[in-house]
Amino acid sequence: MAGKLSPQAQIKLATLRDMEKKVDHVRGLVEQYAVARGKNADLLAIPIKRAFNRLKLDLMGVGLDSLSQLAGSMEMAARGGGSQHKKARILRDGVGTMVFQVSLEQRTTVSEDQRQQEKAAADDTG
Repeated sequence: MAGKLSPQAQIKLATLRDMEKKVDHVRGLVEQYAVARGKNADLLAIPIKRAFNRLKLDLMGVGLDSLSQLAGSMEMAARGGGSQHKKARILRDGVGTMVFQVSLEQRTTVSEDQRQQEKAAADDTG
């Protein structure tokens, strides 16, 4: 039974889609950093740090604490030393995990809402 989502689920999905856009923005910055060479890579590190910091605060504000912690650790990884190749690999892995987690949260929201609607429909008929 594929019904409409409840208002609460719609609000949560809209918030998650907004977070998905923000994660995609950070992903783009990380990819630019990964392919940049020399001085350009150093210049891209600053916006990456800022983007992860903003993302961390945004995720914390909507209650996605584990993703917020991941964004904070990615911010620290961007600040840390080491080669550009090593940083790029760490940042790519972190962003990939964030993309997966946001997608998983969206699917979970939809399936839980459908389950609640089916249960409510069964209670009404039974």
